[in-house]
Amino acid sequence: MAFLFITPKEISTTTVLGGNVDIDKYQFIIESVQISVIEPLLGTELYDKVRTEAQAATIAGDYLTLYTEFVKPITKNEALAEYIEVATLMVTNAGIFKNSPENTESPTTSEVQVLADKYHGLGQLYAQRFEKWMLKRNIPEYKAYQDEVNAQSIKTQTGWYL
Repeated sequence: MAFLFITPKEISTTTVLGGNVDIDKYQFIIESVQISVIEPLLGTELYDKVRTEAQAATIAGDYLTLYTEFVKPITKNEALAEYIEVATLMVTNAGIFKNSPENTESPTTSEVQVLADKYHGLGQLYAQRFEKWMLKRNIPEYKAYQDEVNAQSIKTQTGWYL
């Protein structure tokens, strides 16, 4: 298992996600968001530094601020938004099913999307704050262009460009 920037407990205690949701249902999404959202936003060098120091519990200074005030909230909100979009679907050996417990009413696709968009929007709010914060810092590992990552052209879920 990869190191997670946000724990399942942190998501379930600070969002609409219920604490009884099986962690296996969304843990992979947290990992995916770290690679698809956080790494492009930070760039590979800074991403690797933050991940390594956070995992070793040696993160400090501006890196700790970056981690707690931007990386964790973006990861949490984007992962939850992604999970909301697929939560009712289940893939098993018998095929793909839509889960609908007895005595419940499933929301419409547009109602689900409204909730997902709410959390994508929160993630993007933190991403915008991150960009402003980075303008006032000199963090040598942060480079707008490196390897395959171009932090200046990250397209957000809401259609904005960072």
